[in-house]
Amino acid sequence: MILVTGAMGRIGSATALSLHHGQRPVRAMVPDRARVPQLLESGVALAEGEVEEGRRLSAALEGVLTVLLISRPEVEQLILQERVIDACVSAGVQRIVKLSSAGAAADAPVDAFRWHWRNEQHLQHAALESCTVRPARLMQELLHHLPLLLTSRMLTGCQEHGRVAEVDARDVADVLAALAVAESLPSAPIPVTGPEALSREEQALVLSQRLGRTVSYVPCEADDLRQTLLAAGLPRWHVDELVSLERSAAKGQLAEVTTAVEEITGKPARRFAAFAHELATSLRHAHAPEPAIDSAAGGS
Repeated sequence: MILVTGAMGRIGSATALSLHHGQRPVRAMVPDRARVPQLLESGVALAEGEVEEGRRLSAALEGVLTVLLISRPEVEQLILQERVIDACVSAGVQRIVKLSSAGAAADAPVDAFRWHWRNEQHLQHAALESCTVRPARLMQELLHHLPLLLTSRMLTGCQEHGRVAEVDARDVADVLAALAVAESLPSAPIPVTGPEALSREEQALVLSQRLGRTVSYVPCEADDLRQTLLAAGLPRWHVDELVSLERSAAKGQLAEVTTAVEEITGKPARRFAAFAHELATSLRHAHAPEPAIDSAAGGS
């Protein structure tokens, strides 16, 4: 049995579905089954509760040999993930695969990345068999920019002209699912990216073509981006994480493309154009006004 923690989140739920569709025995741990209708409808086995609830975690770990460790990087993460790792080892779990972040480092500029790094170190020394997945910035993070993008036709950020090899959350999920059943695991952290590195200007051009309206990239200061993301309702730790990634991109530190998705899953990683096409289609299905294609957008 494979346990997926944090299965209510974007990557966690997609990982549980990937394993289920692959006919692998999977159990998804969620705080409330009513909040995961997609998993319920798909028939994924659910363990209700939070990982910090000892009895709930112990029950979820019954019969489990592999754990995919996913959780939000919040203030309690450092201690919480260490406790979960130790509980897994005590319960006889043989393999733990941790979802980390591309920014994880001992001297990272924000708390979330330092927490990930310290949890990685604990995992490496505690678990019988383990590995860490470090995804690049997710394409789905663009959804936080939708209000400004749709009302003002602006994509804003502080990464200047830097490029980022963004990855689709579903590809990260497929990597985690594949590692859960792999014959062996690599010892070094696995950097997971999309198949290309794009600047915000290049993303704006793709969005213009797919949405049928001109989208412009408008550079801003880090503090301005922080306020925009906070106003969108993101927690401060997530805002700090995203702003830090933008700054790293401006320095050219996130442009490296890896082939991990294809090597591990056997499928090519999704391109940003495909993600943008799906986004445009979903907006039309949600009855959003469908503007005429202007000449600057270049059609689709």
